[in-house]
Amino acid sequence: MRKSKKYIIIFLATFLAFSVIPEKVEARHLDFLDEIKFPVDNIKSHFYDDWKERRGGGSRLHEGLDVRAPKGAKIVAVAEGIINTVAFSESSGYYIAIDHMNGWLSLYVHLNDDVIGDDNAGGSAAAFAKEYKRGDRVQRGEVIGFVGNSGNAERTVPHLHFELKYLGNSQDVYEYILKAWNSYEKSKLFPKNTMSLLIY
Repeated sequence: MRKSKKYIIIFLATFLAFSVIPEKVEARHLDFLDEIKFPVDNIKSHFYDDWKERRGGGSRLHEGLDVRAPKGAKIVAVAEGIINTVAFSESSGYYIAIDHMNGWLSLYVHLNDDVIGDDNAGGSAAAFAKEYKRGDRVQRGEVIGFVGNSGNAERTVPHLHFELKYLGNSQDVYEYILKAWNSYEKSKLFPKNTMSLLIY
């Protein structure tokens, strides 16, 4: 009887721990999010708040943020971490995931697979900045891949599907990506002013 009570308590504690993970990020997670870098290094990037938009003819909800940018634009790691996945699938195309070792995982999807004059002929060499493997360490701002439209994004404009997961659950982080974009845009357009602000 005592043993079964112990298992019930463990089950309830585990259930409660995972059931309170917010869909909208809460204050206890903000330190990491306030420091993330914008995931695409290109001043022509464009995005809007498309979290939970209906996709696939209404069959699914979008659990990320699409950043449109010129094909081949650099994709960078938003924070330091360890490569968790480097892969290809029919729906995601080429993608890479980084474990930030704090409960957060960033996901970069629909990377490039084209070369000039030949659609889909570039393969992984056109998608990733180098031959990453699981366990490789990456730094904040390191170029990890290139914008494209592989997978089921083939007939769309080139874009990065960017997603942040906390303990395995996708989070609505639009406001933090917007903040990262504003910092990026200022640093690109007004580099001298930005540097003086950083000094003080």
